[in-house]
Amino acid sequence: MKSVIDDVRRKITQAHFDRAAYVYVRQSSPEQVRRHVESARRQYELAEWAVELGWSGDQVKVIDEDQGRSGTAPNARPGFLKLVGAVANGEVGIVIGLEVSRLARNSPDWSHLLYMCRWTATLIADEHGVYDPADSADRMVLGVRGQVSELERDNSIHRMVEARWNMARRGELNYSPPAGYDLDELGHVVMSCDEAVVDAIRTVFSKFDDLGSARQVFVWWLAQGREFPVRRQTARSHPVVWGEVKYAMILRTLKHPIFSGAYVFGRSETVRELDPDDPRRLRVRRSQRKEWPVLIRDHHDAYIPFEKYLAIQEQIRGNAMMGDGSKSTDATPAREGEALLQGLVRCGTCGRRMSVAYGGGRPTHKGRSRTMQYRCFALRNRATRPNCQILGGKRIDRVVSEEFLAVTSPAGIAAAQQACEVVRRAREEMQRYWRLQIEKTEYEVQRAERQFHVVEPENRLVVRELERRWNGRLRELDAVRAKAKAAEVEADPLTAVELERTTHLAEDLEAVWSAETTTNRDRKRLLRCTVEEVQLTTEEKHHLVRIVWKGGATTDRFVTRRRAGTAHATSEGTIELVRELAKQFDDAQIARILNKQGRRSGLGNPFTKSNVMSLRGKHQIPKCRKTEVRDPRSGPFTADEAAVELGVCTSTIHRWLREGVLAGCQVTPGAPWRIALTDEVRQRLADGDAPRGWVGLTEASRQLGLSKQRVAYLVNTGKLRATQTKIGKRPCWRIDVTSADPTICETQPGLFDPVNSDHIQES
Repeated sequence: MKSVIDDVRRKITQAHFDRAAYVYVRQSSPEQVRRHVESARRQYELAEWAVELGWSGDQVKVIDEDQGRSGTAPNARPGFLKLVGAVANGEVGIVIGLEVSRLARNSPDWSHLLYMCRWTATLIADEHGVYDPADSADRMVLGVRGQVSELERDNSIHRMVEARWNMARRGELNYSPPAGYDLDELGHVVMSCDEAVVDAIRTVFSKFDDLGSARQVFVWWLAQGREFPVRRQTARSHPVVWGEVKYAMILRTLKHPIFSGAYVFGRSETVRELDPDDPRRLRVRRSQRKEWPVLIRDHHDAYIPFEKYLAIQEQIRGNAMMGDGSKSTDATPAREGEALLQGLVRCGTCGRRMSVAYGGGRPTHKGRSRTMQYRCFALRNRATRPNCQILGGKRIDRVVSEEFLAVTSPAGIAAAQQACEVVRRAREEMQRYWRLQIEKTEYEVQRAERQFHVVEPENRLVVRELERRWNGRLRELDAVRAKAKAAEVEADPLTAVELERTTHLAEDLEAVWSAETTTNRDRKRLLRCTVEEVQLTTEEKHHLVRIVWKGGATTDRFVTRRRAGTAHATSEGTIELVRELAKQFDDAQIARILNKQGRRSGLGNPFTKSNVMSLRGKHQIPKCRKTEVRDPRSGPFTADEAAVELGVCTSTIHRWLREGVLAGCQVTPGAPWRIALTDEVRQRLADGDAPRGWVGLTEASRQLGLSKQRVAYLVNTGKLRATQTKIGKRPCWRIDVTSADPTICETQPGLFDPVNSDHIQES
């Protein structure tokens, strides 16, 4: 060190003493800062060396802001930038470091520092000597030492990286595995000993088989209220903890190759490149490798086969509608949209997959309706020409659904049995999950109890905390048991009645297909079980719908092309009915009749006087011009008019018409009734005196030996003559009991005695 001091004193001048001495302290990583304490002490002692050289204590400044920061990246150390700034301002007389390699391990920073020191007459010193960058010989030595330092860094990194790769090629480079695997004493990857963790990982893959989408697995998991196991990366341990499920957890589990029993290293690579926003800086970018450098199959126990893992990755890639990996040949996942063939339709002209388009927005009685179409944009996107094909989707979906139901109907019973088996397995999986959760929570309770009992009771500072933890675990156990009980209630096994209904529904798949509880997603998933794709070709008079089934068989169906403007035309049956009604009724009456029958226009709207008139004009239906001549006594009358004539309410008239007491006719259901009221009908139903000997309902029931309901039935069916009259203001019936058929009633003594009948009064 004395020779170094003598060399420094030969190169140092008073101008250097007039400026500050900067001591730069740095270690490359936080691990070095924690473990290499002696190296840091040696660097801090350089401040005393600067005082020994002649600088006062207040002139010595120590820069240690870059502790734990690597010197490989340029412009990445705030302490070094502060040092360069001070040199550039002429504030530094000498820069001291333990080694010049500590100052920088990259050429840009090192060259920049030498350049600034040269033109500001700043010295650079370390334990090996002092250097004046203004001197060409010293500058050359510093340049060589900087290159050697960078080479040393590269060689060191290369040795470490190659050692890692060498271990990885043998499958011996250990890392903390995700939840579901552990490392044994020898560092081998083994399946987790925790049954709850293993069961959760297996459930992820089984549910993906059922639902076909990572997001649907996440939604199901969230709806079940289950927790998910995750390995936490802490400083000293890597525990598996249970917490709220996240979509990234499900996706990460499905995409990690470790669950297929494969050892993979190098799934991603780190690339250093210039930052386009700031060319003075380097940025680090991680990218996924298309091919893995190290892949060892059957390295450890697997949850799924490796071939199934590859199929899952392909399905996930196809599910990503907006991803770069999505191709026109990929089948898209089943979604909630109206188009049942979404992702299955292929253009029969160019062979490319067709897209689904929703347009319009016309108002209807149910809200706003959208037009669904299948479109091929290939020619328009590639050659700025019109669309290859545009087809209305509803009728095509209907045709494919009919063929699907026809093909799958024979397998309905087997499908119902399989569905019952799926329900049973799902219930068993649910019970197993909650049983394991209860068992795990009970262990935590027992562990907290043991910790509580181990402590001396007098040590209240510790006892209170352990008691609080024990009570918290007990509350958690109660909460888990409550959730398990609620889940058990929701997943009750199918009863015998429900199993019988399932069998009946299996024989009528069309009812299941059309049920409101069957969603579009369910229908699409069912179609994907049997349909490979649907090829659409537009011909002159029809659309060719070719259904390609799983296995290669095909079925051709034809859908007639509609003329322009007929897609929302009124049905032919409604037009014919309007033609018939127009012979007797005006437009307003016709609109009321059609609305009573629940009919709608081609646009799905209720009928009005104006659109009935428009419909007649379009189809050349003449207006009703006939004026009906009606007898003021016998009619015919409408139901309201007949009620007025007979002195009863309209509901009574309708009841008589239903029961056959009163005769009437209608042109069509919902049209006005035509009721003829003859004198005999008026005498029987209107107010008036009954013939002598006719009795009331109660007396008729007694004399005939029948119940009142039976007598009323005979009157309504015409098997007993009767008429309606009034006693005061109350309407009542008078019945001719002599008109009764002896075979249908039990006569009483004196039944037809006219003397006794004279004294019978209505009660």
